[in-house]
Amino acid sequence: MRLFLLAGCAVGALIAPAMAADMPIKAPRYVAPPLWSGFYVGLNAGWVDSQNSLSTVATPTPDAALGVIPGVSEGLAALSTGSIPGGNRSGFIGGGQIGYNWQFSSFVAGIETDIQGISESGGGVVTSTGTVVGVPITSTQTAALDAKYLGTLRGRLGFLVTPTFLVYGTGGLAYGGVNASTSLVQTGTNGFAGAGSSSFSDTRAGWAAGGGVEWMFAQRWSLKGEYLHYDLGTGSFAGASTSGFFLTPVYQNVLSSAHFEGDLVRAGVNYHF
Repeated sequence: MRLFLLAGCAVGALIAPAMAADMPIKAPRYVAPPLWSGFYVGLNAGWVDSQNSLSTVATPTPDAALGVIPGVSEGLAALSTGSIPGGNRSGFIGGGQIGYNWQFSSFVAGIETDIQGISESGGGVVTSTGTVVGVPITSTQTAALDAKYLGTLRGRLGFLVTPTFLVYGTGGLAYGGVNASTSLVQTGTNGFAGAGSSSFSDTRAGWAAGGGVEWMFAQRWSLKGEYLHYDLGTGSFAGASTSGFFLTPVYQNVLSSAHFEGDLVRAGVNYHF
């Protein structure tokens, strides 16, 4: 009996590995990598609507230094102080972007930087008249303002409405190259004539915020539509008004302050690595 039991155990030991080898092995479940994660680069183009503005404040040279009766320099300075409309100016904007996304289930976070050229420019003219110590004076102020380029460095946070359709908000740093200039001409019925001009060119930094949608229409390719409001803050610059009518040629100093902001709407295409 013991002999039969030992023989059965031996046969079972030999058969078990063979049976195990014939049993199907369940393959590990495949998990697709996140569709949106990784680097991307792209191009964009759209339309920008600027709402730039400019204001001036004139500081008069003392009447005694000009050799005139009291009130002359203050009256001229009052006519040189005020706002000059920059006007809402629209133009083309276009450039490129690069960024990186992290996908967490139905959420996508990322960072993006872009730079683009702007074709818009604007400005305005203000003419005012007044009486300075009994003399009628006409004062004409002209301003020109424009932004040549605009760049941003922004964070993005969005929600996947479907696996291929993203809705997001965005905000961060904005910077741009801006220019402004002013000119002033003042004339009086008594033969007085004065004029001055000043200009400003700088790279300004500020902020930008907005939102958009992006659609992964093919493997590695997406289309996006985006709105941004940008504000590059205010830059100040000084100039002087001169006239040969007075003992001292410079009869006032004018400080101009230009504010640069606007809205843009653009479309873009991205390639995802």
